[in-house]
Amino acid sequence: MTERPRAKPHRAFFSAFSMERLPGTIGQLVLLAAVAWMVWHGIANFLGNARALGVSMGFGFLRSEAGFEIAQSMISFGPASSYRDAIVVATLNSLLVIVLASLLGTLIALCVAFGRLSTHPLIRGASSLYVEVFRNIPMLLQIFFWYFSALALLPGVGDSYELGAVLLNNRGLFLPRLLLTPMAFWALTAALAAFVALFIALVRAVRPRFGPLALAFFGAALLALCLAPLIFIHAQFGLDRPAVEGFNVGGGFALLPELIALTLGLSIYNSTFLAEIFRAGILSVPRGQIEAAATVGLTGVRAALLVTLPQALRLALPPAAGQYQTLAKASSLAAAIGYPDIMQIVGGTVLSQTGQALEAMALVVLLYAAINLVIALVLNLANRRLLRAERR
Repeated sequence: MTERPRAKPHRAFFSAFSMERLPGTIGQLVLLAAVAWMVWHGIANFLGNARALGVSMGFGFLRSEAGFEIAQSMISFGPASSYRDAIVVATLNSLLVIVLASLLGTLIALCVAFGRLSTHPLIRGASSLYVEVFRNIPMLLQIFFWYFSALALLPGVGDSYELGAVLLNNRGLFLPRLLLTPMAFWALTAALAAFVALFIALVRAVRPRFGPLALAFFGAALLALCLAPLIFIHAQFGLDRPAVEGFNVGGGFALLPELIALTLGLSIYNSTFLAEIFRAGILSVPRGQIEAAATVGLTGVRAALLVTLPQALRLALPPAAGQYQTLAKASSLAAAIGYPDIMQIVGGTVLSQTGQALEAMALVVLLYAAINLVIALVLNLANRRLLRAERR
């Protein structure tokens, strides 16, 4: 009886691999072709309808005069400015609220995270109550509360709260603004750049021998030294203080009630999730590390900042990055209270005035995508730096 020849091992493996993966690969190719056909058909249908209605296409409208004003602008903007300038202003306004809400939310989250791990029952209970209450209230409802209830209780312009050069009323928070000539601007930029470079060199030189308090003192002295030469061009600097002028406030830089309400709503809601992420990172730090810090005299806040937090961030930063991106995307809720952000200006005013719906919404999508990608890049670089420092 003759024995049948056996298949070679590599051919048998390839045959088994093909039989297992081939149906899935064919299914993916079919799905990809169907999606491509739907996209092509949708674009062709849109272009055909646009030609039939005589609607112009393209981004040429960005050079046209906007013809409207924006309540809050970090750069010079007026009715004679272009739509492109309006998009820049809206993007800067969105970045402002994202940065403010992220910083405030992080600070609150760290306090709550350490509070939930406190041995004091009152602090631990209050921190737990904060998390359980505010993470179960919809974010939009929290924004409405701050805008329509809390901030509405502030006094009018005539009865503004005066905190030095700062005014607070139901029109917003008015801060003094630094006025610079072009020469003064570049001189200040050069002084700050020199301070950053020198401070980095100082930290690398003296960090093994000095603690954070000494570094803070040296940094303050170095900053004063770098800014001292600017005294000789003091005439080119000025301070624009806010002042009550009848029924309005003139001068200074205004933080609108919409910005304050949006910042509070975003930071408080997202801080509850960040607090749980940071708490999980803190719990991952070995107990021996905390005991070792106590043996060398580090207790309380110093031990938390110098020992516990750096190790906790190594595990907490990747999931926290997703929460920061969620905060950035949720900032589009600003349109609900009229804050001039990307969604309100580009997806609302610019779209309605120009009729360029596809282009306007494409810009909205691209801007939010770019902001979230930048957040992911920055936090990824920070995480890599933490991992690199841990391997040393």
